Amino acid sequence: MRGLALGDTIAVLLKSLKHSDPEVRRSAAAALETFGAEAKCAVPILQQSLNDPDLTIQVTAARTLGRIGVAAIPALLQGLNHAAKQVRREAAWALTRLGSAAEAAMPALATALRDPDLKVCMGAAQALGAIGAEAAIPALIEALHNANLIFCRLTAQALARIGPAAIPALQEASQSSDTFVRREAFWALKQLGQPTPNLAFENSSPDSSSVLWARKTGGRRRGLSPQVTEQIPLHPKRIRQTIKIPLA
Repeated sequence: MRGLALGDTIAVLLKSLKHSDPEVRRSAAAALETFGAEAKCAVPILQQSLNDPDLTIQVTAARTLGRIGVAAIPALLQGLNHAAKQVRREAAWALTRLGSAAEAAMPALATALRDPDLKVCMGAAQALGAIGAEAAIPALIEALHNANLIFCRLTAQALARIGPAAIPALQEASQSSDTFVRREAFWALKQLGQPTPNLAFENSSPDSSSVLWARKTGGRRRGLSPQVTEQIPLHPKRIRQTIKIPLA
């Protein structure tokens, strides 16, 4: 009986997703999210809703697809290439929750490491770490050169989660001329049980070729004193919080 009632409820919500009133469509998309994997029959219509004229509906549809799980991966890949950054963020976060089951999304997530939106980049890094695919190592190593230090730490964290297969690439990165690439590579190697030098920065005056971190922006600027990145608290399952981390 419950299955029949559930099916009827989902059928009504799916019909509502096609309603002319955007408020009705918003409510239907939000309600479907509560059904999780039981709403997998809704994937095709939710995928269509990613192109709804209303941004709120697009975002809610992406979030709902993430709750459905593996059956929604093709739709989430569409979301990862969406024009709206909010939809791309939801798709990346959803793929993170799926972990190794989302391995098919690895190439798209590797590309998303270069997304113009920082939150999408962060989500992609965490998703790749959760998937643990060795094929993602080159893209993650390249991402260590990004100017945002929190994103770099998430990338290093992803490499550490991939495991011993990342050690050779991390050892090579630890020889980089970029101070911050070296630091994050050493941090990841330390997580993998590898011997590393003291990670504290030396109190030396920066020269014209040095790239140092501006702690007010979370990026790298010339001529400013860096902070110890090991003190940055990260929350892998709460990407929204990572960009609000106090860096002082």
